[in-house]
Amino acid sequence: MFTSKFSPVWLFALLVLLGLGLAALVLPAELLTRMSHLEGAVADRFWVMRGFGLGLFALALAMVLDRRAGPAGPAAGGLVVLSLLLGTTFLMFCQQMSGWWIDDSGITFSYSRSLAETGRVTFRPDAAPTEGYSSSLWMLTLALVHFLGGDIPLAAKALGTAFGALLLLTCLVLVWRQTRSALAVALTGIAVSTSPFVVWSSSGQEHALQALLLTLTVLAAATLQSWRPVVALLLSLLVLTRPETPIIVIAVFAGALWRSRVRTGLFELPANLVLAALPFAAFVALMTWRMLYFGDPMPNPYYAKASASSVSGLFNPFGGGWQYVLAGLRDSGLILLLPLAFLAAPQGDRPDRMVLLTVLAGHMFFVIWAKGDWMGEYRFLMPATGLFVLAATLSLPGTKRFPSRQGLCAVVSVILLTSTVIQLDRFRAHPTTPLAVVSEIGWNFARLSRQLDIESPVLAHHDAGGISYDRSIGLVDLGGLVDRNIAKHMQDRAFLETYIFEEKKPDYIFGAINFAAASGFTDAPAFERDYVPLSFPDLPIMESSLSHIRRDRIREAPGIRLERDTDGRVTEVIVEQLGP
Repeated sequence: MFTSKFSPVWLFALLVLLGLGLAALVLPAELLTRMSHLEGAVADRFWVMRGFGLGLFALALAMVLDRRAGPAGPAAGGLVVLSLLLGTTFLMFCQQMSGWWIDDSGITFSYSRSLAETGRVTFRPDAAPTEGYSSSLWMLTLALVHFLGGDIPLAAKALGTAFGALLLLTCLVLVWRQTRSALAVALTGIAVSTSPFVVWSSSGQEHALQALLLTLTVLAAATLQSWRPVVALLLSLLVLTRPETPIIVIAVFAGALWRSRVRTGLFELPANLVLAALPFAAFVALMTWRMLYFGDPMPNPYYAKASASSVSGLFNPFGGGWQYVLAGLRDSGLILLLPLAFLAAPQGDRPDRMVLLTVLAGHMFFVIWAKGDWMGEYRFLMPATGLFVLAATLSLPGTKRFPSRQGLCAVVSVILLTSTVIQLDRFRAHPTTPLAVVSEIGWNFARLSRQLDIESPVLAHHDAGGISYDRSIGLVDLGGLVDRNIAKHMQDRAFLETYIFEEKKPDYIFGAINFAAASGFTDAPAFERDYVPLSFPDLPIMESSLSHIRRDRIREAPGIRLERDTDGRVTEVIVEQLGP
């Protein structure tokens, strides 16, 4: 694609890339301290620098391959090496996140564990059936892993990384088929491997599977003559993977009808109907299962989170979901790819272009309607990463309207690699709700309960994953994901006061003033009457704005200090030393 001679500027850029890549591998500490936001040992961050160095080597190789390419493009052997370098770059970045799982993943883990061990879809064996997970297909997959003797968290991490790598390969194939440019392939791999995609491929949740299925719809439309049945099948699997998929199905079906109208003057409803009918059948089957088993057509996460969604937010480009999208593109560096879409040659009548744009539009509609997500590194944007990158890099076929594509690809790739190092380092320093932290909180309350001789203790907490999976202590989920009553009444203070203080009566209430606690139920007279502040001065992990123990559970015990008022009434319980 690029056939000009090796210029001094080109050679200088190549040497700089190779030098920086070598320095990242040989002197990672020196580069890392100048590039990123360090809080902790530099040695713990060497994986991200290995990925940075390999990414620079991949970019340098792509530059050489394009300059030496013949009419058919770069040699196959060079492209294989390039793909291996890009895949390894992604894996090195994922390895940086190997010790982190998001706590929400533990909710799905707990359901998978129960299904494999008891045959019941519950978050713990003694609970009533209620749907607290977001992905039926992911939950069933992990249940099979556990049934076969595998470790659920490790399998979730490995499968997420593998699905992310397969998506990366899918994008590389699609871009190579259209552009025949090694630099376009390198830019694609580096852009996909930005921080949101890396973080949420490594999280233990289903987003990498979702992202792969979304991208495979484009591959099917690009490579198969009879593409509609395969795309319909992939959309049906997506219905079982994420609850927002019906929006995407509607978008793809409408796009197919419009494409047929433009091509033939007819909507060609019989030919396009499979795109809606097969996913609709999967949706009806899922809804029927929910009604028969759980007694409700919607999962708990819908009730817990949908209250913040707003159709009006779709028309506010300066806030809400729009602001979330723009911030995600900015922080990841992917906003640099937006101008590439304007360099595109006419795309012609291609079904893959229609599927790409409609799937992307349907997903972004959901993200904006839901007003994004509170978790770090833009979880809701992650599944669309491959689609967004493809929309930009597929705009780099052989057109002469931008003679400096090589320099553009190289500069953007270096910026994206640098941004990924910085963002991953920041996220590592302050990760979103680690599963291990919530698990430790649950075990600490279990230890305290043994000190106080509390049988069958129950904790009210807004993070449910680690506690549900470990089953260390009974749980009232103030986040509502495994408690349908709280999910449906998240903002109903009167209901929550009755439900928590009169019905559930948890032994401990712990966490932040968010989710159900944001309703103000802790301002009720029953809370002040029945609960006493609880502190753990020597355990930073137990610091909380909402930490209380039920008054009738308090007793004198070794390691426990009781503060009293002048009337002898306990005003605070201080845990100076936890028991075994």
